[in-house]
Amino acid sequence: RGDSMDFDLFLMVCNYIGTIAFAASGAIKGFGKRLDIFGISLLAIVTAVGGGIIRDSIISRFPASLADPSPIYLAILVAVIMYAFVTSKQAHASQEKKFYKWLREAYLIFDSIGLIIFSLIGATALADSKLNLMSAGILACLTGAGGGIIRDLLINEVPSVLKEDIYALLSFFIGVVYYWLTFVLHFPRISVFIILSIVGFVIRICIIRFGLSLPNMDKKTWN
Repeated sequence: RGDSMDFDLFLMVCNYIGTIAFAASGAIKGFGKRLDIFGISLLAIVTAVGGGIIRDSIISRFPASLADPSPIYLAILVAVIMYAFVTSKQAHASQEKKFYKWLREAYLIFDSIGLIIFSLIGATALADSKLNLMSAGILACLTGAGGGIIRDLLINEVPSVLKEDIYALLSFFIGVVYYWLTFVLHFPRISVFIILSIVGFVIRICIIRFGLSLPNMDKKTWN
């Protein structure tokens, strides 16, 4: 019972960390599209809670972020703070190019943190009795990548999950490994969560650093 309460508290903290990271990545995407404060806030919200809403809808559960909207408020707060920060930096025109390069790098880091944390949270969404390797992977993928898909569709882009960075595959893989280690081998859940968070983040950064992606149609010619 105590372990369960400790894990629930741990998940809540991780959920807030993931929310901040994904909200920041959504807001930065809005800056790149020159959106207003409403548009930036909307992208921050859907990136932060969209995946969880999709996941909860799939498993016939009322979305947690609607039952307790604190993640939505947190996403709005992150968007407003980042908007104030970015607009103050834009006043220094001489540093603008360098600043936007830094912003792009920050986006990749925030997006990676959010992806890994929410993928792992997604893998914990169902009770042990209802979970299996495939369901853990799919729920991890929906939770980790779902918000980014909604975000990209809103700004009229092909979702990055479909074309670059081995995004969804990494999310699926993390969910499967988490299930295998915790529910099959019975390793401590918090320890596995932390270790996989670190390993997953390092893998994601390496994927970005070396430009790894699945085979795509970029080099194909269509008539």
